[in-house]
Amino acid sequence: MKLRWAVAAVVPLVALTGCGSDAKGTGNSDGRIGVVASTNVYGDIVKQVGGSHVQVTSVLSDPNVDPHGYESSAKNAATVYDAELIVENGLGYDSFMDELTSSADSRKQTVITAAKVLGVSGDDANPHLWYDVPKMAKVADTIAKKLGTIDASHAADYRKNAAKFTKSLQPVEKVMQSIRTKDDGAKIAYTERVAGYLLADAGLQLGIPAGFPRAVEEGDDPSPGDTVAFDKALQKHAVRALIYNSQVTDKQTEQLKHQATSAGVPLVAVTETMPKKSSSYQAWQLKQVKQLRAALEKSA
Repeated sequence: MKLRWAVAAVVPLVALTGCGSDAKGTGNSDGRIGVVASTNVYGDIVKQVGGSHVQVTSVLSDPNVDPHGYESSAKNAATVYDAELIVENGLGYDSFMDELTSSADSRKQTVITAAKVLGVSGDDANPHLWYDVPKMAKVADTIAKKLGTIDASHAADYRKNAAKFTKSLQPVEKVMQSIRTKDDGAKIAYTERVAGYLLADAGLQLGIPAGFPRAVEEGDDPSPGDTVAFDKALQKHAVRALIYNSQVTDKQTEQLKHQATSAGVPLVAVTETMPKKSSSYQAWQLKQVKQLRAALEKSA
């Protein structure tokens, strides 16, 4: 998979030694654990697990920014350098973190990579792991464990908060189950694999060539054959909904949306990062899966 993230300013970490003199990240002067998450999705999960004992900074948090064109900065490097815990996605999705965490071992910082936690690997793997909602419980448990190692005095709080987080995912899973019960095997289309895990968990199938979203994800133009097949799937109403990434839109995406609307195929917008107005990760995902269910009901 081609990496579409970029690091605009690679700052030698030796130049940042003024940010902390310990062999380990210094955290905050108020005693809270300093945590850096690659995106606000993981940042929100850390906040829920860590509660008042953590200070979380999310490198990427603006839903109006195309994540694939994000450029890191010297400020990011300084923040990561001082963190005690770092949470990233892996699978090349947030590759801008690679340079930022290059000194983690020598600094004795703890790095949690969601892909490693979930055992997902390979060049063909869908990197949008946070859309596999049930499995985020395992990520939350890992965060609780690592926070408990860093701050043993509050380990019980972290475990309790992680359990609360896991329970709060149940409404999302309930809606996905309702979709499986009523529309198992229904075909949908998407411009990118952003919500791929959620759609699979809901029992839905891809009704267009897989090469189309893969090409888009890699920053390439889909093949003419895949594009024609996508168009026909919409025109003939062979798919029940079109899911698109509202953070990454272009002329082709707008054309597909227009074709879907003309053919009576409902649209479902999803985002890669959590919108600022969302109260939590689970609230965001619940809203999106409800919109998916409504689209399927409309096209039934």
